[in-house]
Amino acid sequence: MAINVKCPKCGSTKVQLSNESSKHGCLWTVLFGVYYVMWLMCRWMIGMMIFFVYDWWMAIIHIVMGKGHVWQSKRWFSNRRRIYFCHDCGHNFRA
Repeated sequence: MAINVKCPKCGSTKVQLSNESSKHGCLWTVLFGVYYVMWLMCRWMIGMMIFFVYDWWMAIIHIVMGKGHVWQSKRWFSNRRRIYFCHDCGHNFRA
């Protein structure tokens, strides 16, 4: 995440981070629930592969080098999107 996030519309630095998660209703669950569960299982398998194959090795290499490591598999497991809200112009954007 950037330290100073600027609004692309007005250039202001008065922005606020808000996390939103997607919520679906009963009709959506009845129609697409099976496919959504299959997608979640595939997503978790890809995330676990990234975690075991890439993240652990890079974490060990970064620890040996004395650096910090940013876990890449974290975004596969979280179901939240980062959306910023500008307090000056009211523009919502993803960064």
